[in-house]
Amino acid sequence: MAIIEVAKIQVRRGQELQTGIPRLDPGEFGWAEDTENLYIGKRIAEGAADDNNSRILTNNDLDNIFSLIGSSVTNAISYKYREDVSYISHAVSRKIQSRLDDEVSLASFGVKPSFTATDITLEFQNAINDLFYNQAWNSFERSDARRALIIPAGNYLINGAISLPPYTTLIGQGQDITILTLTSSNTNMFETMDAMGNSISKINNTSNAAANISNMQSGIKRARDVTIQGMTLQYSSSTIAVNTNSLISLDNVLNANIKSVSFKTDYNRASTTTYGLVTGSSKGISIHGTGGSVNGSMATNLCVDISIDECQFDSLVTGVVATGVVVRPVITNSMLNNLGRGIVMQADGVGVAPTNGVFRSNRVENVVAEGIYASTSTNMTNHISENNYFVNVANGPGLDDFVTSSTGATSVIKFFSNGNTSINDYFNRKTIADNTTNPNFYYNPLIAGRVAVNNNTAVTTQTAVVTTASVMKIGLNGQDQMLSIRYQLTNSGVSRKGNLILNIARDGYSSITDTYNYIIDTATVSPNTTDMAANISLSGSDSLVVSGPNAVLNALVGSPDGYYITGNDVYRNLSGYVNKIEAVSNGYKITTNSASPQFDYTTPSELYTLVQAGSNNSYFVTDESQVFDKNYVKLAVQGNTTVTNIEYQIDILT
Repeated sequence: MAIIEVAKIQVRRGQELQTGIPRLDPGEFGWAEDTENLYIGKRIAEGAADDNNSRILTNNDLDNIFSLIGSSVTNAISYKYREDVSYISHAVSRKIQSRLDDEVSLASFGVKPSFTATDITLEFQNAINDLFYNQAWNSFERSDARRALIIPAGNYLINGAISLPPYTTLIGQGQDITILTLTSSNTNMFETMDAMGNSISKINNTSNAAANISNMQSGIKRARDVTIQGMTLQYSSSTIAVNTNSLISLDNVLNANIKSVSFKTDYNRASTTTYGLVTGSSKGISIHGTGGSVNGSMATNLCVDISIDECQFDSLVTGVVATGVVVRPVITNSMLNNLGRGIVMQADGVGVAPTNGVFRSNRVENVVAEGIYASTSTNMTNHISENNYFVNVANGPGLDDFVTSSTGATSVIKFFSNGNTSINDYFNRKTIADNTTNPNFYYNPLIAGRVAVNNNTAVTTQTAVVTTASVMKIGLNGQDQMLSIRYQLTNSGVSRKGNLILNIARDGYSSITDTYNYIIDTATVSPNTTDMAANISLSGSDSLVVSGPNAVLNALVGSPDGYYITGNDVYRNLSGYVNKIEAVSNGYKITTNSASPQFDYTTPSELYTLVQAGSNNSYFVTDESQVFDKNYVKLAVQGNTTVTNIEYQIDILT
């Protein structure tokens, strides 16, 4: 059909911000020239829901649909959690703007998530300042703005120190998913600051870290409640050799929580010889505390309650180092691998060292020097190392736990301060020492310094004692050592339980005190029908009649010393002292003491065992022949009784 004429459609137009939009007739258009909004009129009389104008979306709206959420027109748009589910009846409607403000992403501050690494230092600090460092330190606006800052998956570069005000919470999307790389050669990646903005790098613009920390605010204005979780922090390969700072520096902070964070370089090194020497400086986490007292008020300028959990430290010189007045640093469930040292607790310039540290359930592997190191100090430190797993630690750059000399090696744990404890730590070095038959093995100590070692792990070995059988080796640490060894020796007929005190002087010479009790099964006797009749006739006389012949009973006729009777059912775990054994017609009569206790020897189906209590001919000895050449004392059991099982637990005081 040919088009004869197209009439021009007239659209009412004007300035929306000046005169507003009049009520349009049904189907009539209205164009706001200043806001570029388009409207159409409608009426209830013609079936519409109301008589108000309806706004028509245009290209401008479609270019940025989310801008509508905060506009004056759409700010009333609401959201209700699971609105379509009837059984969720208490949920309320909220504005879309309010709902989206529940959490905030770094992308909202101009960062474009990408795995092509880009520098985000400025945007990152701006986001933290807006959320945690705005307005006056005690204003409600600062509290109201706080939200966990989410760092999207991506690869990002940091070229300077990012300051963390009180209550900063940074949440990544997982280790090796959110990756931040430090490209600066002379700053930390993150460092705490107090509510007034004071931090190591900002006070007086000086490089004296100790002076900077001492000027940080204490009490209510202190650095506090900082959380970093779910990301990878790493040095760039070009800066790790020269950067003397840390990926995270926690300075005079109360309640810092570092969880599920990986600390490393931006590539895996093939050998620890390039970074594992203690002369290097790269650190995963540094913790500094000044002022106050380790026994004083927690409101003073102290670094208190640091929690590091489920983290990984790899390809650094030191995993975690704490200095000065640091109280209750807790490192748990973490992996420390390919390091110079694992965990270091060191004193400040006046000799005060961190205290009450807890290092629990960590895996420490391939570490050149100590896995845990606490320096000398003027205060009791009271650290606890518990259930940690040490493999290839403190053997020098060669790493292997089998070494033949002290060269390059040291103790796995070193506590130069007083008041420390090791509980159920596992040392692969000890396993090798107790099992190797290689005469060249050199036993560098497991733990050096003043420490109590509690090992509740039951160790079982099997051996046949003909002359001497080795039980364990004890490495020397240059200190007096006292070992309390709870043990039992057993075979089919022997049960010996005791407590062995082994005293080793600092020169390696030793002495043994062995306190034990002991039972040997001698003979099992079972009264038959005839015996039962005889026992019934002897009722009340505490006498057991058994038929013979019986070589053991025959040898004991008379009043044997130290023999007992015990049962297998009714009288299980009870014993009667044997007063006399007599030879009677066709057998033997065993008379027991009624006070210990009285047995009824007519009890049906009861079996009785004759046992002896006393000493036996197996005993513990020490072999000190390796004291000087191989740095250990060997504990052995000696005698001519066949012992098939030796089970023991060890406590050490050194």
